[in-house]
Amino acid sequence: MSQPLHPLPMRFHAVNEAAPGPKWLAHYRAALPGYRRWFDSEGEVRRPSLEHCQQALQTHMPELLPLWQSLAALAQADENDARLLSFYCPAAQPTGCSQAVWTRYTPTLVRNYDYTPAYCEARILHTCWHGRRVIASTDCLWGVLDGMNENGLCVSLAFGGQDTVGTGFAMPIVLRYILEFCTHVDEAVKVLKRVPVHMAYNITLLDAYGQVRTVELDPLSAPKITYMPLAVNHQGEFTLTNYAMFSQSYERQQFLQARLFDPLSSLESFVNAFEFSPIFASNYAQGFGTLYTAIYNPQLRAMEYRWPNRLRMYQSFAYFEECELWADLA
Repeated sequence: MSQPLHPLPMRFHAVNEAAPGPKWLAHYRAALPGYRRWFDSEGEVRRPSLEHCQQALQTHMPELLPLWQSLAALAQADENDARLLSFYCPAAQPTGCSQAVWTRYTPTLVRNYDYTPAYCEARILHTCWHGRRVIASTDCLWGVLDGMNENGLCVSLAFGGQDTVGTGFAMPIVLRYILEFCTHVDEAVKVLKRVPVHMAYNITLLDAYGQVRTVELDPLSAPKITYMPLAVNHQGEFTLTNYAMFSQSYERQQFLQARLFDPLSSLESFVNAFEFSPIFASNYAQGFGTLYTAIYNPQLRAMEYRWPNRLRMYQSFAYFEECELWADLA
């Protein structure tokens, strides 16, 4: 995300478009100038050639290649914009986020997305691009920040806190690939183990069978697969980084662990905790404010999105309603 798409208060859209068409194209055209500035921020020569981008997709996510080609054709993208749309080896884009899975009785993935308000796409998109329906919060024009597919597989990303940048894809494109082509957690883990990413990310997964994994990714290290039902903005037991300290990553981790394993906690009280400090962040001026809370219930194939002042949006695969709402984050 790379430009002020809208000032505060923020407008969030729920969009239903089974195949890429006029709604996706309108969003692409509105967001493209900012993405171009971000993509070229380190100089155009720092980005891979179109041939390298296509080859990377063919090698690592071949099932996604026709979609990338069709999106580029729909957008009438020139060579530079087609490279951008691959999101292969883009500029770094650290975000915050806290995410955790409530595992008792009704497994539920809960996450706060923390970032600069001006750079959030603020779109919840319902699609059926490969014969499998997906509802997801979008980023990178066609990627996924968090979401669920019709099989009940849920995904969510958090920045891993490391400054390392390497050769690979932006994580939202990999999460799109997972929701388009995976059914359960084990399949998603296999994808994360083989597809390279360009930054450090922590990915939390939940499926309809109650399987939970958190995968720590770093472009220079092998993926670390854990059964820990939460992730924040550091990796390992204790990795002292400036971002982890700035974002209170360790404090948030301890808070979530205490709530997850508190025998007196309920799903309702656990979800409500995401609306308060230290999980809810309000440092918007420095790029670390909570933009929304997402709650994914794979058994019901339903999700809820929350904002301050008890603002709510409910969606499901049984009934998805296009709408827009304004959230006051100030």
